Amino acid sequence: MKLTTLVIIGAAVGAAAGRAIGAPFPGVGDNPYLDLIAYHDPGIHAAIRVWYHAAPAIAVILAGNLCLAVWRVWFQPLVRIVRRGKLPKWPTSPSDDAPSLVVGELHHPTVPRESERPNWLVIPEKGLYTGVLVVGAVGTGKTTACMYPFARQLLHWQADDPKRRAGALVLEVKGDFCRQVRSILEDTGRGVDYLEIGLGGSLQWNPLDDPLLDSYSLAYGVASLINQLFGKSREPFWQQAYTNLVRWIIELHRLLPGSWVTLRDIYRCTVDPDLFAEKIAEAKAMADRVCPQRAVIANGDLAEHKEALGGWGWEPVPGTASAACRLDEGLRTRLAERKIAFTTERDGNGAGGDFREQVEAVERWYRKDWTALDAKLRTSIVEGISVFLSLFDQPEVAGVFCPPPPDEDKTPDEPVPDRNEAAVPPLPGLRRRLPPLAQLIDDGKVLALNMPAGANPALARAIGVLLKNAWMQALLRRPAEAARRPDAYMRPAVFICDEYQAFATVGQDDPSGDEKAFALTRQCRCIPIVATQSISSLRSVLPSGEAWRTLVQTLRTRIFLSLSDESSARIASEMCGTVMKTQPSYTFTETTGRPEFSLLSGRAGGGRGTLGASKSFRRSREPMFTPREFSLLANYQAICLPYDGVKSLPARRVYLKPHYLPRSKGYWRLRKEGRI
Repeated sequence: MKLTTLVIIGAAVGAAAGRAIGAPFPGVGDNPYLDLIAYHDPGIHAAIRVWYHAAPAIAVILAGNLCLAVWRVWFQPLVRIVRRGKLPKWPTSPSDDAPSLVVGELHHPTVPRESERPNWLVIPEKGLYTGVLVVGAVGTGKTTACMYPFARQLLHWQADDPKRRAGALVLEVKGDFCRQVRSILEDTGRGVDYLEIGLGGSLQWNPLDDPLLDSYSLAYGVASLINQLFGKSREPFWQQAYTNLVRWIIELHRLLPGSWVTLRDIYRCTVDPDLFAEKIAEAKAMADRVCPQRAVIANGDLAEHKEALGGWGWEPVPGTASAACRLDEGLRTRLAERKIAFTTERDGNGAGGDFREQVEAVERWYRKDWTALDAKLRTSIVEGISVFLSLFDQPEVAGVFCPPPPDEDKTPDEPVPDRNEAAVPPLPGLRRRLPPLAQLIDDGKVLALNMPAGANPALARAIGVLLKNAWMQALLRRPAEAARRPDAYMRPAVFICDEYQAFATVGQDDPSGDEKAFALTRQCRCIPIVATQSISSLRSVLPSGEAWRTLVQTLRTRIFLSLSDESSARIASEMCGTVMKTQPSYTFTETTGRPEFSLLSGRAGGGRGTLGASKSFRRSREPMFTPREFSLLANYQAICLPYDGVKSLPARRVYLKPHYLPRSKGYWRLRKEGRI
């Protein structure tokens, strides 16, 4: 509009200048009529002179305005119909220096109306590290319009650069999302980066194989997972008992040859006291070999029990009235049977003293703490933990998640068959060990957990939570590694989880939980993208209270599709905030001076009266989007609360781009064609 006005003004100035140069105003003596007017009335002569020069400019302005009016009234609406909703160029590229995410189209921010000049909603890199939450009821398109396109954009970023492209962890419960992620990677030439773990797969992973974590941290994670699966008791004793039992079993297995422990080993030691005692005896025998000890008893006790203790070579201790010999398990048993008091001392240079102290700590807990508990109480503790650990004693589960120690692996002579081509599950000898998760992240690998919840919901949730926690723990070590290697590039790591309510955990007063992991992994360049059916779905699987709020607040960008429950719609409306709105109100009044009655009908009416109407306006703070608007959203329509990494942007309507539709066509045109 401004350009058109400038063009008309320029044409008018040009016409006036052309008149002044090409046909100057007649001078004195050129026109007798003008000379006569100038003689009698110089003012009129000056006005005629001005009009002579301004007439071309005025004519141009009038003609331009006429043409502009005709264009706006008759032709511009036709052009708007043709050009309406035409999208600009896609704003991002896989070759960009930093990752970014295109959420969808932007039209009118609050009204479901097509815009003449639509735009794109883009979340920059800083905003991605603060997390994206997608909430939508079943069938609203959160997977096809959010999860698939988002995964494609982030996994395609810098796909040609092995040193920069993003790694990822993919969790889902349906079973088809993993195939889609694999297809995305193959389309961009990253098929070798895809790794899939699941029952019947070719990869093995031990959830307890983390040498950098101490036994207490591993045990605490297992106990917290049990509470997440079966509910947390009001008494803290039970979680403390679970943690203590699992901790010492892990500590015991780490002392044995190979330092290898799996969840099946913990289960078998928990339910089999004899096996537990055998493992302790084996550790003690190792301690005796690594760090031998001598038993010291009084000479009087040795003389009194000479026949029972004669089989050992006793030597006098210089300067004391006692004798000593090397302590073994047989001598220890004999001294206990005879109730002979003895002390111990190291035999030799003291090598392996720390190992012996660790073994003694395990034995001390077993004899002084665990066996001292009431039998019924021990049974309750064992039953509470074995109901979960028994899942890993099944052969098909143990073959994948409880592998043998690394030195017992068999190297296959043939390459591992592709999962899609294998007709039967792979043999245990053909399974490969999953590399450390930290290495997978640094190498840009995409790890997917393919365990549909329909087969075993409890196992799928347990493995998903364990894998998620281990992956996040590996991410949290990246800043320390970056401090040691300041020149190393820290590639982005994407956490993609569809049906997030199946894997969500909140620590509350515990040191674990997704809300703490998401808050701390921003520095680690983690991009969490999770989708759930509703806020109520999260509330139903998380502990009671406000635990869900602590989780949602760590995901700053929130995308709400159509919501089917009132609670989620009300919460979403509150998150979008309020604005000042002007609401009109109308008042109608009618007055009658003297009522009369009709002689024909007998009804009141007639008489003299007045009728009045008034209109007033009232400004009040109203929700930007009411709960009703969230339930009326059509498929692939959403209300988004974007965060760009610096500030929160106002809530606005956004129109998503399904992965199977072209990016170049706008939402409203696709809807008119019947493709949405």
